[in-house]
Amino acid sequence: MFMQKKIIIIFVFLITFPSILYSETDKPLSVEEEIKLLGIYSEPIKYPDGMIEFFGSACKSFTCRADKATKNMALTFKRSKLYHQRKPGHQLYALAMFEIFYLDQLKKKEKRIEKFILKWPKKNNHSKEVVSLIKLNKSKEKMRKSLGMDLNTSVEEAMERYWIMGDFLQKGEIKKVKISKDIKKREKLLAKYKKAVASFNSKLKDKENQDLYNKIENK
Repeated sequence: MFMQKKIIIIFVFLITFPSILYSETDKPLSVEEEIKLLGIYSEPIKYPDGMIEFFGSACKSFTCRADKATKNMALTFKRSKLYHQRKPGHQLYALAMFEIFYLDQLKKKEKRIEKFILKWPKKNNHSKEVVSLIKLNKSKEKMRKSLGMDLNTSVEEAMERYWIMGDFLQKGEIKKVKISKDIKKREKLLAKYKKAVASFNSKLKDKENQDLYNKIENK
C-alpha cells in the first residue's frame, strides 16, 4: 500500500507540474525539427487488452476507436479531484486514449502538414493546423515523460504502459489516515515551493513555445 501511494504521489506531482520536466537550458528546435517530431500516422498494430474490451467487438475500425477514445478521454479529464482519488487508474487510461486522439488528429491533418512543408519558409499555408499539432505533440511528450517515456517510444508501448499502471492503481483501496499538523504544514510549504518553481519554468518554456508559434503563423 505504501509503495502504491508513493507511485500515485509521484504521478500526480509530475502531471500537475509538467513544466518541471523541462530545463530552461534546452536548445529550442527549428520549425522543421518540430514538424519532424510530429511523426507519421500509422494505425497501432496492437492495443492493450483492456482498451480492446472498452472499444467492444462492434468497434474495430480506427475511426470508430478514435471517436470513442476521444470522448472517453475528454470526459475523464473533466472529472473532479474526488473522482480521480476514488478511481486513480482512469486518468492513466485517459492518457492511453490521448495517444489515439493524437494519431487521429495527425491522420486528419497529414496532407496539410505536407503542403505546409512544401511552401515553408516562403509561405505558411495551414500554419494554424501545424501549430495545433505541435501543441498536442508537446502535451503528449509531457505526459510520456511523467512515466519515463519520450517521443521515440512507440504508440503501442506507451498505451500498454499507461494501461498497466492504470490497472495497478485501480486495484488499490482508499484508506483514511490521520496526518499530524507538522506534516500538513510541510505539505503546504512544499506545495508553495513546487508552484513557484513550476511557474518559473513554465513561463520560460511558454515564451519559447510562443516565439515558435508566432514564427509559424506570422510568417
